Amino acid sequence: MKALLLSGTGFEHFGLAECEAPRPQAGEVLLRMRAAGITLRDYKVVTGAYGADGQTRPLIPGGEGVGEIVELGEGVRGLEIGQRVSPLFVQGWVDVHPRRETIAGGTLGGPLLHGCYGQYLAVRADSVVEAPEHLSDAEAATLPFAGVAAWRTIHEQGAIGHGDTVVIQGTGGIPLFALQFAKRAGARVIVTSKSDDKLERARQLGADHVINYANTPDWAQAVLDLTNGEGAHLVLDPGGSATIAQSVRAVRPCGAISVFNALGAADIGVNLPYLLGHNLRVHGVNAGSRIAHRKAALAMSAGKLKPVIENIVSLAEGPQAVAHAPKAEQFGKVCLQFDL
Repeated sequence: MKALLLSGTGFEHFGLAECEAPRPQAGEVLLRMRAAGITLRDYKVVTGAYGADGQTRPLIPGGEGVGEIVELGEGVRGLEIGQRVSPLFVQGWVDVHPRRETIAGGTLGGPLLHGCYGQYLAVRADSVVEAPEHLSDAEAATLPFAGVAAWRTIHEQGAIGHGDTVVIQGTGGIPLFALQFAKRAGARVIVTSKSDDKLERARQLGADHVINYANTPDWAQAVLDLTNGEGAHLVLDPGGSATIAQSVRAVRPCGAISVFNALGAADIGVNLPYLLGHNLRVHGVNAGSRIAHRKAALAMSAGKLKPVIENIVSLAEGPQAVAHAPKAEQFGKVCLQFDL
């Protein structure tokens, strides 16, 4: 089969290659992949910035995708050949609370398990979810990581309801999923970006207010001004030392901050006395369980929601697209499609 193979560390060791297709073991299914989402995490896997210890080499990266079941392993029940499914980003995260070793070693596309950048992928039968029918292959491919993470920030971590205020930083995959889930929940949404063009597009998707942080560096104060000094119920933060400080100021007492990325240093310098005094909750979010995946898929189907796809590339164009991931130039997602 053809796959994007990582044989070392760095983009000089990452490219299109021929390799042996996997076979499903007992309790597994074999997927013929149709599309895969490209994430910043994939860039970090290639460059060695993610799970550097004990990584599988050679490795097929890719943490999110969608495929068609073409073979059932021994003992598999309840699934059929021809079903279009998405594999869980964390294989084996079936229930609400995963085991520690599941989080450490169960993520698709590294550091240990092969991922979605190959024409075929063998995964656990208990770790796939049927893709929403109304989504194209490229759209469905973005649900396992970006879509599930966004659904959890709005509904599990933020418990957002009608009339609540949500601040969303950025216009990438998770933020734009979150915008749609928040609006469907009846929330008022504030989006921040340094691009007026992206902010206008966010308005068209339903954002109630937008803030250009290049022109308004103290965007936390702008959020307070828009909320009569109270702050937001939930702030989605990309994990930067500068952004988290403003997120803490922008959220109201007893509110929540969901950190969906790690753009800055590992030590983000949260003001603990302020955190405690204002009873704030800070959550990390990294995809989710099979339960959360199913609920996100149901929400997408019920609301006929569609992720925003900026560009679709071929398998051969994949390395260049992954290399561009840190630039965050796109509005929404970039996807890889296998039939191009």
